[in-house]
Formats: sequence, structure tokens, C-alpha cells
Amino acid sequence: MLTHLPGIIPLPKHYSYLRIAKQILEFDHKVKLYRGDVLPAEDLAEQDRLAAQLLALVKRSAPPAETEPAISALHEVLVRNGGKIYPVSTTGDYVEMVVMAAIVAGAIRSFLLQPFKIPTNSMWPTYNGMTSVVRAPDAPVPDLATRALDKFQWTWTYVERAPVDGEVKIPLEYAGFDGKDKHYRVRGRTPGEGYVLVVGNTPMAIDVPTDFGLEGVMLRTYFPDYAKLPLRRQDAERWDKLLVQAGRDNRIETGPNGPMLLTGYKAKVGQPVLNFDILTGDMLFVDRVSYNFVNPSRGDTFVFKTNNIPGLADRNGNPSQNYYVKRLAGVPGERLFVDADGRLYVNGKVVTSPEPMVLNSERATDRGYYGYIADLGDYAYALPLSKEYTVTDRHYYALGDNSANSFDSRGWGEVPEKDVVGKPLFILHPFTSHWGAAK
Repeated sequence: MLTHLPGIIPLPKHYSYLRIAKQILEFDHKVKLYRGDVLPAEDLAEQDRLAAQLLALVKRSAPPAETEPAISALHEVLVRNGGKIYPVSTTGDYVEMVVMAAIVAGAIRSFLLQPFKIPTNSMWPTYNGMTSVVRAPDAPVPDLATRALDKFQWTWTYVERAPVDGEVKIPLEYAGFDGKDKHYRVRGRTPGEGYVLVVGNTPMAIDVPTDFGLEGVMLRTYFPDYAKLPLRRQDAERWDKLLVQAGRDNRIETGPNGPMLLTGYKAKVGQPVLNFDILTGDMLFVDRVSYNFVNPSRGDTFVFKTNNIPGLADRNGNPSQNYYVKRLAGVPGERLFVDADGRLYVNGKVVTSPEPMVLNSERATDRGYYGYIADLGDYAYALPLSKEYTVTDRHYYALGDNSANSFDSRGWGEVPEKDVVGKPLFILHPFTSHWGAAK
């Protein structure tokens, strides 16, 4: 019985001569496919002749005495004609397997499932963008084993230490008068520096990811009582109230580096002034198939391209290249309106599904839903909902579940129907309470 062919990997003992014949005929096809255009005509003709003879023997299940010599004859020609295609090696098999796996993965990504990382907290608490766990500055830091495990969850620990002795101060920007009170806001990320705190009179730069806002960490570190206020615009409104009161209490100092909010927290050199973790955004699979057969429905979370949304182009008019995920609040022809209490109306009635839209309309702050905000301010392509708005043909109206912190159709307009990619299917990482089927 023929159990191997010289020059190629040994064949398993359970292989019958007919299976060997079929395998070598597959190699014949592959050699002709990849090398037929470079082989001399007489060599290719000989290979074709021997392959035809072997195929005829296989079709009539000829006995080994006839089939094995035909296998060996074709093998010898394939060794001459095969180049790198034949004889095969274990390495070659693995390379082919990897290439085919990459092709299959690419096809799945292009036509079936696409991975997508939630970049911001516009859909919180339904989906997480980057979030934080804030500890008191002097609280114990997670041990090395915990931090190593956290890396698997894409969690990073930050402990920022005082460069000198002194009180921690938060840089502010003057924003005009609000009635008889001076109005300030927290100075945000500075190009080239990131966020800055001041200890005594010494600035310290704090490097965090671009998509992460440090204002929430500072609020929860130094003013935890304000961080708990259940206000419609959440941290933005909490900071407003805090800074007005701080101005009245003379806790805003003005110096050569501009206005500073005095936190009251005094540190020695080397002591922590901030102690927090940053947790990555949810990673999910997007179903790219379903919307080829059914239209998106109001209430769906959906992923879409933004290159055809003028309100998201940059200052030079270059189209956005990002993908966004929002909740589909209105389909063509539906009338949308948000009242003063944060309820969303569709066609004159308060929404009754899905759950996140209902919870927002009920302002279920205990579950993280603070109600809808009717507008985002004065943007060129804004479509506010302070007055009833009718969604236009072949477009969708998108809202974030975190209405106070979502840049969506209220600011940049509608989503073209043709740019819808699909709907979130499954949250695969990290392994938090969100893991599982997407809402």
C-alpha cells in the first residue's frame, strides 16, 4: 500500500489509495492555477495527460495495482512543475491556513460582523466610553497583581503626585458675568500640555488619553458632594453651581497664571493629589447584515458613517471619517419634540419604548438617565427639538442616551439612510455588567 510520496509530507496510515489520488489531483489543479502561465507547453501537456489518466481511474474506483503507478507518475511531474506550490511542507500549509483565515476574517468584517469601540460616553449608561473609578488621593492603590489583571480589562491606574508642598488649585477660564456673579469654567486640555493642576504655584501636567475628560475626576476628588447632585446637565451644571458658590466664598484667586479654584486640599511633595483608574470603552460587534433586509426602527442603537454629514466636517470642510453609534430617535416623517421636563415626544406622544428612551423621559437619575435636552446651542447645522421637528425623507434623527453629553442630530443634523452600517449585536469586552447581547 502506498503510504507516502517522496518529497512531500508523509501521509497518515489511514489514507486509502483513492484519498491519496484525490489529494494529488487537487495539487495538480493548484499547480496549473498558479504556474500554468510560466510552464513550458510540453511539461504542462504531460501533466494534463497524467492527471486525466489518474482521474479516470479514480472515477471507476480502479484497484491499487492500476492506481498507485498513476499516482507516482503524476507526483514525479508535479515535483518538476510545482515550484513552491509542490512539494508541500508543513510551513507552507500553515502559511496558506493563515492567509485563508485572514481572507475569511476580512470577509466577515466587511459583510457580516464589524468590531467597534465606543469612543465617548454619549451613549452612557447603555454603553460605556472611557469611564473612571476615583479614589481619595491618600487611598490605597491597587496592588500589582490587581493592576496586572486590570490590564486584561483595559484598565489603567493613575497616581499623580505633588511636585512641591502646597494647596492644590484648579486652573479656570473667565467666561463673563452670570447676573451679578462672575462666571468661570474649568480650563480644559491645553494643546501640547494636556490637563494642568497647580500645587502651590507650581504647575503639573497630567497626561491622559485624548478622549478622556479629567474634569469629572477633579470634581469627584475634591468636591464629592457636588458630584452627587442629580442635575440635568450633569457635571457641566455641577461645575457651574460649584464655581458660582466658590466665587461668593472667595475661593477663587487671581494671579499671574489666571484665576484658580482653591480646592482646600494641601499636599506634601511626593504625596498623591489624584488617584484614579481609567476604564476603556465597550468593544462590540456590529451586525452588518440585518439592515439589508429590514429598515432600521425607531429605538434601535445604530452605527453609521459620518462622511456625508456636513455638520461633522472639519474647519477646512474635509469630511469626517469616523463611525458613530447613537440611538435612532426618529425615522422619516416622524415628529420629534422635547419638553421642558426632558420628555421626548414622537408624533405628539411620550415615547413608550425602548427602555433607555423611557428612562430618559422619566429622568430616572438613580439608573443614570438624566432626561433629554432639547438643544445643544448655536451650531450651523443644528436641528433642535425645542420646537417640533419632522424627520426628512431618507434620513434618520440620532440622539445619544447621555443627552447632556452627546453631540448628535441636535448639533450636526440628520443621518443619511445610505450611511447606516448596522446595529450593535454583542458587547465582547471588557467583562463588566455590559458584557453580552447589546441593548
